Amino acid sequence: MSSNVRQYRQLTVLIAGNANHSMLQPHYHNIIAADKHDDILALIKTTQFDLILLDLEEDCSEFFNLIKASFSINDSPPVIGMLNQPKEFRTEPLKFDGWVSNPITEELLDEIVDCWQTKALDYIRAVLAKTKNNQRLTLTIFEKLFEEIPLQLAGIKNALQDKQYDLAREITHRLNGSASFCGLTDIQQAATAVESHLLNNNHTDIYQHFLTLEQCCLNLTRYQKFILTDLGRN
Repeated sequence: MSSNVRQYRQLTVLIAGNANHSMLQPHYHNIIAADKHDDILALIKTTQFDLILLDLEEDCSEFFNLIKASFSINDSPPVIGMLNQPKEFRTEPLKFDGWVSNPITEELLDEIVDCWQTKALDYIRAVLAKTKNNQRLTLTIFEKLFEEIPLQLAGIKNALQDKQYDLAREITHRLNGSASFCGLTDIQQAATAVESHLLNNNHTDIYQHFLTLEQCCLNLTRYQKFILTDLGRN
């Protein structure tokens, strides 16, 4: 096990599929393994996971979509594909949050967790910088963000589909302002692109820009559980 693993908060990790996980027990993290699809989906419905590692020994497109559909936009953990031959699968049209090679080892799992937590902590640091390290205010801001972002994305999407471009621009402007205030530059940049296209009545590829904005928001909201717990909400 890597020497710096104890700096981590214990995460709940689901290893889904036929991957050999026996070498990971015991482990600092709470590891739950299941290989049957029904068992995996049942666990997802009853347990809050921080990470899901999905074995890809066979075509899993339909099952992957079932997993993603089990979560709402604001509680979807990263799903990482475990591959025997990663290069052959990188064109897989599934929106995995990362790829690792089988077999999964303690060292590899620690690397995945380290990368995952680093990204989450980057979001926390950005907002803490804006609040001058006021942790209580930072927690309140994140709670508000996680409440509003899914509603705003749904509002923008519906407005675009109904060609209500003024409404879409109004909602995007509010989202842009929140991202700017919080120092969330990736969301801010994506929202600015959508807002700019709407201001210039450039609607030909506006939905593609919205998808970029949606992905940037997902990159934040997938860390909701970790961020709120780290900032002190049980």
